[in-house]
Amino acid sequence: MWTTTLTIVTAAALAAGSPAANWVSPVSTGWTALVRAFERPLDRFAPGHRGVDFQAPYASSVRAIGPGRVAFVGDVAGIPTVSVEHSGPSLTSTYQPVDGDVEVGMRVAAGEVLGTLAASPQPGSGHCRRACLHLGLRRPAWESKDARADRYVDPRAWIQREPVLKPLVP
Repeated sequence: MWTTTLTIVTAAALAAGSPAANWVSPVSTGWTALVRAFERPLDRFAPGHRGVDFQAPYASSVRAIGPGRVAFVGDVAGIPTVSVEHSGPSLTSTYQPVDGDVEVGMRVAAGEVLGTLAASPQPGSGHCRRACLHLGLRRPAWESKDARADRYVDPRAWIQREPVLKPLVP
């Protein structure tokens, strides 16, 4: 009982003091709209889902998850994309498909509107079956541990600062 209470208090204190403590969900419905979770690949070349997907109606506002500088606004493989570089910690968040209302170099605050959710360029063959926002979050390349390490992190775990429980191995 005492250990459990101490663990919960410690996790809450760490989350409150973390740089991402004031980061927000990119859609107004919050984390309840999550329709696909992060799936870490075995290595950086393996298949996986390097982000999370939120169900949201087309043309809904997409917000910056944290403060930063707009690094990219344009198409990536035909998909309208906005990316924001965050400092302290150094991470980049990517939002797809989003028609950006911001310009490269602009400073944005957590919760500031970046643009609107766009329709998939190929209806029915997109990332989701219905309208959804894909949010990716990654570390800079120089922070990779080795050539096989994947730079992507789980946005939900990072922003919500959810502890990851691991089983005890005898």
